[in-house]
Amino acid sequence: MQHRLQWAKKHQNWTVQDWRQVVFSDETKINVWGSDGCKYYWKRPSDPLQPHHLDFTVKHAAGILMRWG
Repeated sequence: MQHRLQWAKKHQNWTVQDWRQVVFSDETKINVWGSDGCKYYWKRPSDPLQPHHLDFTVKHAAGILMRWG
């Protein structure tokens, strides 16, 4: 919370022109503490899956191999 207050105080006197230099978007997701596990790959529907489209993981160390594609 302290960082937000410092940021707000730093920018409290910005002009409209200053704020016009900032890009605002509600479509950007930024993970602060690492990946949330989502991975996206683009391919044409007619193309076969390639090795880089697959993600092999082990969940909960239960001895089960999970294959996501």
